Amino acid sequence: MEGMERRLSLKRHPLLLVLVLCTASSFAKPAAGPAPEELIRFSLWATLEAYPGAGEVVDAAAPFAHPVNRLKEIVPFFVEGMVCGWSFTYVPSDKMRGVEEFFEFKPLREYPGMASRIQYKEPWVEENRLNCWVEFRCPPHLTAWRNTWKTLGYHRISGRGQGRLTDGFDGIYEGATIALKEAVREYARSITKNKPKEITGEVLLTGLPSIGLKSGKYIVDLDFFLNVSRIINYTIY
Repeated sequence: MEGMERRLSLKRHPLLLVLVLCTASSFAKPAAGPAPEELIRFSLWATLEAYPGAGEVVDAAAPFAHPVNRLKEIVPFFVEGMVCGWSFTYVPSDKMRGVEEFFEFKPLREYPGMASRIQYKEPWVEENRLNCWVEFRCPPHLTAWRNTWKTLGYHRISGRGQGRLTDGFDGIYEGATIALKEAVREYARSITKNKPKEITGEVLLTGLPSIGLKSGKYIVDLDFFLNVSRIINYTIY
């Protein structure tokens, strides 16, 4: 009952949400209008309270500190995928050859100061979550680069991954990693009959990141443009 009263009280004070978001160090003020194609906009959420057992301490005097900090971790990660892209290396498991599965990815391009350009707007509370709209005004050189992905006809792939809610941002990162790996694996299966030794390539996150909850886990659904750089097959002697 106490938790319910708290959630209701948060809904009665939307101005408090705006104040908390706007005073966070990386929550930038709106900038003068760029061309429409340079604006990236999507909504995202974070739970108001830390998950029980996660070991995170929530300050009762600052009820929005936890979700604001969580959004400041999550949002730059996804904006990086949309603006800079990721390069990846994937080695499928092969029990007969004693090969363990390996997957890693990293930023394809660097954009220093990216997080400071992200704006968090129109916050609202719903179902014990702090939601907000995210806006990022992409600079012209990266806008042009992003547009090449659309015009060159790269493959479109999609994947879903899961991560533990108790892991906070690490759980979302795990879900995104699995989503990307599964998307690459399904594409590889569609173009080659035999399991490859290694796949390397590049992806650009497209569409809007989707994060849900089910049975104590984050469910992360992501869409990508895919450019495969190299597929190495096993040599048969």
